[in-house]
Amino acid sequence: MNELLRRLLARPLLLTQLVLASLFINILAMASTIYMMQVLNRYVTYGIDATLVTLTAGMVIATLVEFGFREARLVLSAAVGAEPDAMTADAAYAVMLKSRVTALERVPAGMRAEIARGVDLIEKAYNGPAVAAALDVPFALLYVAVLFFLSPVLAGITLMGVVLTLTVVIVGHELLRAPLRTTTETSASVQMLISTAVDGADTARVFNATGLLQRLWTTQRALLRSLRHRVTVTESMTQSLTAAIATLQSVAVVGVGAMLVVRGQLDIAALVGTNILAARALAPLTRMGHMAEALMRGAQALRLLRDFAKLPLEAESGAALETFQGRIEFKDLAFLHSGGSGPLFESTSFQLHPGSVLVVIGPNGSGKTTFVRLLAGLIEPTRGQILADGVDLRQIAPEWWRRQIMYQPQEPIFLPGTIRENIRVANPALDDAGLNRVVQSAGLRTFLDTTAMGFEAPVVDRGRTLSVGVRRRLALARALTTGGRLVIFDEPTEGLDTEGCAAVYGIMNNLAARGHTIVTVSHDPNILRAARMILDLGVKPVPRLSMAAAPPAPSAPAPALQTREPVHG
Repeated sequence: MNELLRRLLARPLLLTQLVLASLFINILAMASTIYMMQVLNRYVTYGIDATLVTLTAGMVIATLVEFGFREARLVLSAAVGAEPDAMTADAAYAVMLKSRVTALERVPAGMRAEIARGVDLIEKAYNGPAVAAALDVPFALLYVAVLFFLSPVLAGITLMGVVLTLTVVIVGHELLRAPLRTTTETSASVQMLISTAVDGADTARVFNATGLLQRLWTTQRALLRSLRHRVTVTESMTQSLTAAIATLQSVAVVGVGAMLVVRGQLDIAALVGTNILAARALAPLTRMGHMAEALMRGAQALRLLRDFAKLPLEAESGAALETFQGRIEFKDLAFLHSGGSGPLFESTSFQLHPGSVLVVIGPNGSGKTTFVRLLAGLIEPTRGQILADGVDLRQIAPEWWRRQIMYQPQEPIFLPGTIRENIRVANPALDDAGLNRVVQSAGLRTFLDTTAMGFEAPVVDRGRTLSVGVRRRLALARALTTGGRLVIFDEPTEGLDTEGCAAVYGIMNNLAARGHTIVTVSHDPNILRAARMILDLGVKPVPRLSMAAAPPAPSAPAPALQTREPVHG
C-alpha cells in the first residue's frame, strides 16, 4: 500500500481526478439502493405506474453515468502505474547491462531470474484495477455516513464491521510478509536447479549427478510447496474471515433493523436499504483482502529491485585519448577474488610496446581469463594499475576503451539477432566491404555460403546451437570489426580445426606486423613459439615473465606463426 500511495501522491492532478471520479462512482452506486427504497415506499404503496417509469428511467441514467465514470477511472488508474512500471523495468535491465561485472556476478543466477520476474509482479500489483480498488476504500465511510441518517444504531453496527474487516486485512498482510520473502529465495534456488539441469545436462549425466540434483530438487520443491501452502492458507483465512464478518454484519443489521421496524422506528424499505448500504461499505475492504498476495508480492519484488539497483555501475564518462598507440603497462598488479584465500597473482609489473606479442599461460584456475578481463576493463584489479599509453584504465571511459580493443573471449556469447547484427555489434557503421573482409579473415565464409539465409540467419540461444568452430569464427569476426590497437584473444585456437587455426595464425601475424599489441591466452605450441613474451600465471604469487627476445621497437613486426604439428612433452 505504501508504494501505491507514493505513486498516487507523486501525481497530484491525476490523484484529484481519480478521487473525484471515485466520489461520483460511489455516490451513483447508491442509486440502486435509493431506487429500491422509493419503489417500495411510493410505487408499492400507491401503485402509480408513472412513478415506477420515472424511477426506472432515472436508475438507467444513473447506471450509464456510473459506467462512464468507472471506465474513465480505469484509464486514469492505468496511467498511475504505466510510467513507474516502465521506469522500474528499464532501470532493472540497465543495472544488469551497466553494473560492474564483479558486483553482478555476486548475485546468484536464480536470484537474477527472480528479479527479472519481479517486474511483472510489480505491474500486476499496481495495475489499474488495484488502484481503483484502493481508491474505493476510504468511501466505506461515505456509506456509514449515509446509514447514520437512516439509523444511527445500524450505522454503528456497520462501522464495527468496517473496523473488524480492516483489521483482518492488515493482519493478513503482515502474516504474508515473511513466507513470501522466503518463497522468493526458495524460488531462486529452484530456478538455479532448472538452469543446472538444462545448461549442465552433459555434466549431470556423464558424472551420474542426476540423483543428487533430483534430491536437491525434491527438497527445494517440498519447501516451496510448504511455503506456498502457508501463503494460500493465510490468504484463504483472510478471505473467509472477511466473508464471515460480512455475513454476521448482515445478520446483525437485519436482526436489529427488524426490531426497529417492529417498534416503528424504521420502515421496511429503510431496513432493506440499510442492509444493502452496509454490504457496500465492506465491499472495497473485502476486495483489498483478495488482493493481499499480489500486493505483497509486488512490494517484495520492489524491494529486491531497489536492492539490485544499489549495485555499483560502470563509469559512463572518463578520459578518451586522441590516439591510442597500443602501449600497455602493468604496475604492481594484483587480483584477489572476493572471499578468496589468496591472490590469483600479485606484484606483476612489466610493459608491452606496440607490436608486442604476449602469451599468457598457466593451469586451469590460475587466473588467465581473469587477467584478460582486467585488460578489457571488465573487472578492476585489487591493487595496482593497468596503464594504456600512460593513462590508468580506471580513468578511461569504458565505452571508448572497448572500441580500442579486439576482444575474443574463451566462451563467446552472442546476442539475439542475425549473424550480420552480431558481427557488427561493436561497429554498427561497418560497411558491407568491411563486413566481408572480417568474415573472410575469420574463415566464416564457407559457413555463410552453406547457410540458407547467410548474414540474415538468426542467432538463437546465445549461439549455443552453433558448432564450437563456427562460434569461435563468429566471435573472431566480431572482434576484428573494431580495428582496435590492442588485441585480446582468450584461447583463440581452442576447438578449431587445422583450417580454423591457420586463419587465427594469419590474423595474428597480420595484426602484429601492423603494430597491434597482442595479448593471448593459449597453450597452442605454434603461438607459444612466436611469442616475444610469456607470462606464466602458474607461478604463485608473482607470475614469471619470460622474454623470448629483447623488447621490440614500436614498429617491429612479430615472428610469423605457422601451422605445425603440436609439440608434446
